[in-house]
Amino acid sequence: MSERISIGTIGSGGIARAHINAMKGNDKLKLAAVMDVDYGRADAVAKENNAKAYGDLDDMLADSDVDAVIVCSPHNVHGEQVVASAKAGKHVLVEKPMALTLKECDDMIQACESAGKILMVGQVMRHYPVNRAIKKMIAEGEIGNVGHLIRRRYGYFDTLQPGTVYGRWYLDLKIGGICVLYCFGPHEYDILHWYLDSPVVEVYSQGTESTELYKGQNDSYTSIMKHKNGAVSVLSQTVVSHVGAHDQFIMGSKGSMFLSGDKLLMNGKEVAIEGSSGQGMQIQINDFAECCLTGRQPDASGRSVRHTMAIIEATKQSAERNKPVLVAEFE
Repeated sequence: MSERISIGTIGSGGIARAHINAMKGNDKLKLAAVMDVDYGRADAVAKENNAKAYGDLDDMLADSDVDAVIVCSPHNVHGEQVVASAKAGKHVLVEKPMALTLKECDDMIQACESAGKILMVGQVMRHYPVNRAIKKMIAEGEIGNVGHLIRRRYGYFDTLQPGTVYGRWYLDLKIGGICVLYCFGPHEYDILHWYLDSPVVEVYSQGTESTELYKGQNDSYTSIMKHKNGAVSVLSQTVVSHVGAHDQFIMGSKGSMFLSGDKLLMNGKEVAIEGSSGQGMQIQINDFAECCLTGRQPDASGRSVRHTMAIIEATKQSAERNKPVLVAEFE
């Protein structure tokens, strides 16, 4: 392989375009191809970026000019597309959620490891400068031993609204999974154990179907999670709140932090952060390129994010069983 990675995207929607835009300015990356089952959409994006267009995945995977792929397709096909890409000798960056089932996650990991290819999951929030700063501060003991974390993500996500860029498949459980857990949860459940570098061992969760918008699935969840190091984290999420919030409180033995957007307070005083969350996609794709070129395993590797997906499965099962669930059941 050369010192430049040629990328093919699987999908040509909004998230694929975000990845394509993030590549620009990195001379180690080149967009070589765009594949979409809607060939017209693939062709339009490809022409905008001087790349080849494909309407069939096997055809793109047979292209020797494509070194790696970014999977930006509906959730239910992530597993099969990652496995096919690895078997075709391609490195893979797959958008979150990694997959809808743990069996698919395991198949993806095995396929990429057997092929000697990188498997990275698009946990872009791990690449936000403010989140990296928080993880570093916790590791260095700046607020002592962390005992409790409370994180909230509230918003109104309506895929049926006229003019929305999101597909109606987000409401289909077989394609998208439970939206609040699999569209937004992969970020939120992932960041908590990542901050602490401590896996979740037990989950107690409750979910509700609050409105008609997500009829047939829970649209809100609150989970209490116990980490291996003894810390407790609480995550509350909803996709039907007309008043939004995305913030976090972290309490330690020597101090506390509060995060809202890119603004971080420690013991009430703002912490200067170099960079913004808007750079996350670019930092992520640059890291993917380095991993492909050097063979280094990414931080958000398949094995690392597989734990996040096990936490989400435990969350779902806890709410259904109405009792605490050990994550070890799914690992």
